[in-house]
Amino acid sequence: MEINRKSPASVAPTTRTGETSRAEAPKQKPLTVRDGFETRGARPNNFVDRPTGRPAAPAGSVPASAFAFGSSNVAVKPDANKVVDAKKVDPSQPKPKPSGDPVIAVIDGGVDFKHTDLDDAMWTNPGEVAGDGIDNDGNGVKDDIHGFNVGTGGGDPFKGDGTDHGTHVAGIIAAEDNGEGNTGIAAGKAKILSVGGLYDGADLLTNFERSVDYLVNLKTEQGVNIRAANASFGNTYRSPADQERWTAAVQKLADADILLVAATANGNGSNMNNVADMPANIDLPNVITIASMDKNNDKLARFSSHGDKVVDLAAVGEDVLSTVPGNKWEEMSGTSMATPTVAATAARMFAENPDLTAVQVRDLLIKTVEQDADLKGKVITGGKLDIEAAIQAAKDTVVAKPEQPAVATR
Repeated sequence: MEINRKSPASVAPTTRTGETSRAEAPKQKPLTVRDGFETRGARPNNFVDRPTGRPAAPAGSVPASAFAFGSSNVAVKPDANKVVDAKKVDPSQPKPKPSGDPVIAVIDGGVDFKHTDLDDAMWTNPGEVAGDGIDNDGNGVKDDIHGFNVGTGGGDPFKGDGTDHGTHVAGIIAAEDNGEGNTGIAAGKAKILSVGGLYDGADLLTNFERSVDYLVNLKTEQGVNIRAANASFGNTYRSPADQERWTAAVQKLADADILLVAATANGNGSNMNNVADMPANIDLPNVITIASMDKNNDKLARFSSHGDKVVDLAAVGEDVLSTVPGNKWEEMSGTSMATPTVAATAARMFAENPDLTAVQVRDLLIKTVEQDADLKGKVITGGKLDIEAAIQAAKDTVVAKPEQPAVATR
């Protein structure tokens, strides 16, 4: 399967009210890898592979159609035929307009929302009352205060496998600037919404579809300002039917104006051009796919895959310090770490100009890369993330509204 990226769309200035403004070696360092992510081959001691989730069992998954948020049948729990009733949506009522800080969804293992470096960086659902066991906002999930657990169907994302991975990703994006551990690239500028349990219950694809439905419902029906979703996971899907399902789910994100920032594989230099790598190689304009630079940001990391038709750019993903559960911090390496660096930069861009669309932010990220000779012929742009240039480009798209003349009074 050959996949070609679409050409970036042009980015026009927008108007804003107000200011411009991812083979086994001995684990030489404990990574709390209870999550099942193994290290293999000639890779850093702190290498963490991109999670692939559970494979689909024949006729073993609950179809995604049984998990349509905003309908009467919502939140099907894996391994159970229990359905939570949700409040029906009245199509005659106006939809709330998303507002507030940009929200970045971390679809992964759950985030430790009690971590001292993340507790104030978490999105909090204003429509829920914590601990009352009631689905206050009527979206089919009880007590989804900081997100959703797609593996259990419940409101506590911090359960199941992959919590080290998800918490590390979240910290790269938005760990607080409090003098402890690391500071996230979008610290104080964005909030984290955790969709945990991705590697529990059903297979990866089914769980991804459910995750997307949850996020789209929050944005379109509840007005939550979800601007991007981080996808530091993936696998090869050779079935055309599976590929169609992946694409349909990502199209839902596109229709809701949500950017998908996806990790390419950790294939020790493998070329992904003709690989059905999902979701990273989906050819939609709201998808941006990331390879990893080494810790010095001067060449492609030796563990990273590449592909000059499917991987857009690279960002540092080696020896990245970030949060892990239990109020701790650790260094990890992988494309999983490079990807949230880009998601965080996108968050900063949305903060500078909320009127930018997902496609526009993607295109600005691509246009502002720093060219690197080592990336020529390896990624589409031949370049690596330039955080400051991307943020400045977002600022430059802001067009201040002209001041209204004062109204004369007596």
